[in-house]
Amino acid sequence: MADIKVQKKDGTLQDFDRGKVNDGVVKAGASFDQAQSVATQVENWAQGAAVDGVIKSSDIRTKIVELLQPANPNAAAKFRAYRKEA
Repeated sequence: MADIKVQKKDGTLQDFDRGKVNDGVVKAGASFDQAQSVATQVENWAQGAAVDGVIKSSDIRTKIVELLQPANPNAAAKFRAYRKEA
């Protein structure tokens, strides 16, 4: 994958990490296979959606919910409701 950076809420940049997507989706209640599928789709989507190699974490969250909703609505709702403590 091209070097995609994720812009966090505080403005800092981090490397895109599909493992974080996978872990978050599993923690929300999705199966490992569902999480792997979502992580792959998000990774592929991010390559085209990034502007100058940067994508916002909020855009990634929205895409995860969009992809997870049809497969596991309960996990999608839990993922949407989760807010990381600052």
